[in-house]
Amino acid sequence: MSTTHTTVTQILDQMSVIALDCSIWSGARRLKPEDLVLGKGGQLPSDEVVSLGSKKLCKREVLKPFHRLRDQACRLCAREGVRFLGGYAVPDHSISGLSLKLDQVQQDFNQEKQTFLTSYDQHIQEWVNAHPDFAEAIRNAVPDVQHVGQRFQFGYTTYKVVASPQPDNLNQQVDQLGNTLREEISRDAQTLFEQTFRGKEKVTRKALNPILRLRDKLHGLAFVDPGISPIVQRLDAGLAQLPNSGALEGEVLTQLMERVLLLCSVEQMERCAEGLTVIDTSSKGKPVKTQDARLPEVNDTELQEEPVIEKPVVVPEEQNTTATFYF
Repeated sequence: MSTTHTTVTQILDQMSVIALDCSIWSGARRLKPEDLVLGKGGQLPSDEVVSLGSKKLCKREVLKPFHRLRDQACRLCAREGVRFLGGYAVPDHSISGLSLKLDQVQQDFNQEKQTFLTSYDQHIQEWVNAHPDFAEAIRNAVPDVQHVGQRFQFGYTTYKVVASPQPDNLNQQVDQLGNTLREEISRDAQTLFEQTFRGKEKVTRKALNPILRLRDKLHGLAFVDPGISPIVQRLDAGLAQLPNSGALEGEVLTQLMERVLLLCSVEQMERCAEGLTVIDTSSKGKPVKTQDARLPEVNDTELQEEPVIEKPVVVPEEQNTTATFYF
């Protein structure tokens, strides 16, 4: 899609950007030459204690809750938005609901932080006890609890992007939103197909939930590229023909898999956009309720999407605010 200044403005007016700011203490310090002393029996430190120029100061397991919450925040943003300018472009109508979910992640993160810091000395001592031959090197590297507490941070910034009088660079970024969206959908659909459909002769109705999430993401972001709406219509046409209850098998499952395979291929989605025009513009911006009403609710524990593990984006220290950036 080739964008003009007017088109860019129309797209930007319908979306905001959410940038995550998450830092997690590594639980390690730089390995020094004096740390490489032989333990009892002439043993070098094990890989569990030292690796790649660093020495570990606590069990990896005690830091996993923070990584889980960071990945959860990334999944929440990726479910509603598409990667853009180091953050996620999210439809304005989804910002409020997404912010509530991110606020909960922030609350959980801070609770985990408090729990970890309360037990910090215990975690260190347990690690020392597990590696007595290298206890001195571990103790000498342990930072104080205040320093460690500053290494745990979670927040996010929501801002609007407004084009400058010479927005050539921004135009290029906006012009790629549709391609980025198709690539993200393709990646998630391929994972879905491998995990849920490949080699199956029957699936439960829960298999529809991740398909509907992909459909809703496309529908919510259809304004970024005119080629997205035909894909949504093709999906809706197939989903509307599904039975109201029971497992999915036989011809029904075959047709459903065809829709998933459509989403697996960026090329097929592009062809769909070229060969299928918009059927009914009166439904633009409105979700399809017939499918949602007859499908079971999906919980976070039932998600079949792979975690979106990406390096968090560092944003200004002031968090949970709305700002305007000019490009």
